[in-house]
Amino acid sequence: MYKTVGRILEEIEQWRENLSTDDTLTSLTSIETFLEEIKEMNFTILREEEDAATEFRFILKLLIKKIKIAGNNPQIRQWWYDVMKLRQPPLPKNEEKYREEILDRVEEGWLEEEWARNMPQAINEILQIT
Repeated sequence: MYKTVGRILEEIEQWRENLSTDDTLTSLTSIETFLEEIKEMNFTILREEEDAATEFRFILKLLIKKIKIAGNNPQIRQWWYDVMKLRQPPLPKNEEKYREEILDRVEEGWLEEEWARNMPQAINEILQIT
């Protein structure tokens, strides 16, 4: 990803020096291609993190990350529901009593008007419990 960002910066420098419309269009097309590469790399990294997140606290941390990256995106909420339904993570026995409270607090967070801004704080508070 670092190399791709470097190529974007080089292309931006070249774009600034372009004198013709064709050269400018070529530079912008290259930048768009590089941004797509970064998007694909990011998607791959997130998928790997999702697969690796098997413990409850890591799934909560991943939820924070997804919210910070995507903001108010309903797909994040769907991802959460899918994870909790299809592969609900185990909690240590001494923390299992908090499972319903955690799920309730996350659900309450979704219902807030500014959930994309408030959820990371609420989840960090949950992480203090576990």
